[in-house]
Amino acid sequence: MEREKQSCTALRPGLAIPHIIIKGEKKFDILLVRAKEGIIFPDAPEPVHIVFVLVGTQDMRNFHLRALMAIAQISQQHDFDKKWLTAKATEDLRDIVLLGKRKRT
Repeated sequence: MEREKQSCTALRPGLAIPHIIIKGEKKFDILLVRAKEGIIFPDAPEPVHIVFVLVGTQDMRNFHLRALMAIAQISQQHDFDKKWLTAKATEDLRDIVLLGKRKRT
């Protein structure tokens, strides 16, 4: 959350994508968060319920940017928020991301 004091990662109402650069090489991971109660992000107009935390090393920057692009495309689908908030299990959240419409590069 320290990074949030510098610039907000809430991209639109209800969605945030904080990202962290870590030491090392060839490491990248995404943490999917569904916060039913909502999380307050600085400068966000309302509580955030959908969070994608991107964690990676500097050498994975290209992959990081590609992941951001894919998340942006998937999260713009008209029913994304509803599907995310009503998913029954962790596997359902993963499937929403993996099976979401996006341009594959």
